[in-house]
Amino acid sequence: MRRMSRTAATITAVLVSASACQRADHPSPGTASPDPRIELRSTAPDLSSVEVVGLPGEDLAALERRPLAREQWTALLRVVVSSKTAAVDAATADRPAVLGSYAVREGRLRFTPQFPFDTGQRYDVVLDPSRLPTSPTRSPAPWHSRLLTRSIELAALPLQPTTRVMAVFPSAPEVPENQLRLYVSFSAPMSRSGGARYLRLLDQAGQAVVDPFLPLDVDLWNEDQTRYAVLFDPGRVKRGIMPNEQMGRPLAAGRTYTLVVDQGWPDAHGQPLAAPFRRQFRVGAPEEQAIDPAAWSLAVPHEGSDDPLTVTFPKPLDYALLQRALTVSGPGGDRVPGDIRVEANETRWLFVPKVPWQTGTYRLLAASILEDVAGNRIGRPFEVENLAQGEVKGEARPASVAFRVLPRGR
Repeated sequence: MRRMSRTAATITAVLVSASACQRADHPSPGTASPDPRIELRSTAPDLSSVEVVGLPGEDLAALERRPLAREQWTALLRVVVSSKTAAVDAATADRPAVLGSYAVREGRLRFTPQFPFDTGQRYDVVLDPSRLPTSPTRSPAPWHSRLLTRSIELAALPLQPTTRVMAVFPSAPEVPENQLRLYVSFSAPMSRSGGARYLRLLDQAGQAVVDPFLPLDVDLWNEDQTRYAVLFDPGRVKRGIMPNEQMGRPLAAGRTYTLVVDQGWPDAHGQPLAAPFRRQFRVGAPEEQAIDPAAWSLAVPHEGSDDPLTVTFPKPLDYALLQRALTVSGPGGDRVPGDIRVEANETRWLFVPKVPWQTGTYRLLAASILEDVAGNRIGRPFEVENLAQGEVKGEARPASVAFRVLPRGR
């Protein structure tokens, strides 16, 4: 099955290399205690950790007595994504550490990543024994003067690729010239390896658009890693600032573009996509008007039903923000629990309550973060420096739209 236990595969995890990088030029003494070992431990599906085995008991006891700050932990034991060019021992200086927690467990120093290690991804691990809290106070063992390193990798599961691109948002066939974001939705969780390398934007001649997207240090995923956010460079989108004046907007009105998603993008199990993906769209005039809740149309259900509240917008709004920036409060002011659907190319929002509607006045609440596809908010357009004469430059604000649920038959 596609979602088989990862344990069976990760127990075969590869210890790719083993080395100890000599700090000093002089040789180590002939009588040496065994070096500590760096191991990869898998105990359950999606639960792997790095462990240092063989540290002296007094070192482990000192680590338990003296909790270290994060910077001290990562100086002692650092896990990073492998680089094709940098040596393993350079990891302590060149690459950001994988986020996670440290603890002494079962006589071992253990690092547990905040997010599961990606299958098929190699990681470098560096232990710097000189950072142990007891090392300055005793005669050090020979291995105290060396960096102890390992490269580890969770073997990719031997599965048939099944993960696919399900949709790209905005879903309309035409987007405005000042479009700010794209969202790529997948059928299953994806790996956290940099997604930007698997995306290309082609112009209507089939040529790659140069640097259309904003480079980010951290990929923008939703909580279950099934939706990836791509940002067009806002410096190129916004008029009147240098990147826009020098390079122009990434998209040009009247032209057609194609977003290409490479099949090699690995999912959470290290498997490529089942198929490549292409999405073509036209570009229209820029959208520069602030969101106006007074222009929204509400279709209100009757009391006693669990039919959806349907809100129709005059223009598409941001797909991801529609999932969290609109809520409903009941007659008593409490938030109404329910499920959300977004339809009609992000111009229709449906809310299905968990319990039937009651007679009374409800409110549709829009947070100030709500945006359309071009970054315009309620009361504040994205291009605030280009307001028409007489308009006031305002701050984005929340909004509340009251609606009344009536008894059936009225």
